[in-house]
Amino acid sequence: MALSPLEQFVGWHCSRPSTFEREGTDSLLTRPAFLPWLALLAMAPFTLLALGCEESAVADTKSIENLPLLVAEEEMRIGDLDDPDYGFSRVVGVDIDDEGNIYVGEALVPEIRVYSPEGALLRRIGRRGEGPGEFQRAPRFGVLGDTLWTLDNAPDRITLFDLHGNVLSTGTADRVLVPLPSSIAHVLPWIMRPDGRFISHLARVSSSRRDPPSGVKATDSIPVPFVLFDAAGAVTDTVGWAGRPPPRLWRPPSEYSSEMKSIDVGGSQRYVPQAPSGLPWWLPQVDGYVLIESPLAEAEDEGVLKLTRFDLAGDTVLSQVLRYDPIPYSAEDLDSIAARGARGEAGGMLPFFIPGRPPPPDWEVIARRLRAEMDFPRFQMPFEYPWAARDGSIWLRWQDADSQMARWILIDADGCPQGKLELPLDHQILWSRGDTFWASDPDEFDVPWLVKYRIQPG
Repeated sequence: MALSPLEQFVGWHCSRPSTFEREGTDSLLTRPAFLPWLALLAMAPFTLLALGCEESAVADTKSIENLPLLVAEEEMRIGDLDDPDYGFSRVVGVDIDDEGNIYVGEALVPEIRVYSPEGALLRRIGRRGEGPGEFQRAPRFGVLGDTLWTLDNAPDRITLFDLHGNVLSTGTADRVLVPLPSSIAHVLPWIMRPDGRFISHLARVSSSRRDPPSGVKATDSIPVPFVLFDAAGAVTDTVGWAGRPPPRLWRPPSEYSSEMKSIDVGGSQRYVPQAPSGLPWWLPQVDGYVLIESPLAEAEDEGVLKLTRFDLAGDTVLSQVLRYDPIPYSAEDLDSIAARGARGEAGGMLPFFIPGRPPPPDWEVIARRLRAEMDFPRFQMPFEYPWAARDGSIWLRWQDADSQMARWILIDADGCPQGKLELPLDHQILWSRGDTFWASDPDEFDVPWLVKYRIQPG
């Protein structure tokens, strides 16, 4: 089978061992074209150990800093400042059908717009309302075969459309609740499977003074079910269990406690920037979930990032360990974070200033006060947050303190790092498959444009 240019470029790194077997590792590595890579590897500060990246002959010695450089080449742009058929308020999702038509979630209306592969508007599906085929909030959605599925979590309603926008069915999801100490977790439909049913995800946690005591203690084991919903919203089966809730939705107080800290500056309360959390990330998938663990490093040799994929039965189906040299926070990094916090960024909160009252203090004064109260660890986290595509690939993003660009590490569905990509910080990735992705790109007026990119070798 012929390989794309991107596959040919990155294939040597992880998933094409036959090249090494056929041509010989020694002869390949001693070729003149490969000698610069060897020199870079000798100096690499950020090393990778991909334990589950099967068949890789070189994964143990590659450096993330020296992963293949990838670039994003723009192929199409949809948007407009004035035309309501093409201008967006906020893009909340993208999917592509088998004909290449582009389905885009527009938040303000809310509706799903359908564009041709060339970017021409074909139709609109849905609108704000409570009737069949209407949405109270911008829904999660996707295309599966000849069906457009939508999940409106305001009423927890499932609506199926054909690809022309005709309503096929609608129903409200059964309530599946998991008692937590002082709160309730809601298990909701998440994504449609090929069999037409929806797999669940523990998607939100709520609490109310009117709720009776749950009787659950923080020290109790709290398993979470994976259930299947039919298109009418009825629970049809329980197919597995997770051992605990997603860590960033709920975690026992004994393991994690986070309190926002504020100080008074010139008569107004300012929130002190908080260090990034070391809590694991839980990414739901159609056939299970991915857990990404990256505990805060306390020494230069303790940088470990573990990626584990679980199936619905709770069994481990993939495990990767990425080892890296932690980067310490510099004084300049922390000063920059404090300055951004003074203006309401980086975990700070910008108060309103009322005319007639004393003017706000000098920003530098606020930044110095915040900097004195900040409690950051010695080392930075290896990434800020992950994004999971529906094809199983994982994107890890991080940003230097003063940079306006975000760096991404691309990891395929088998857990193999494929390369690194740099994008503007304000880009939001919405859809990815193979070497193509779509992202939201806000302009100078903060109006989003939808952009299609092709990933190419750098």
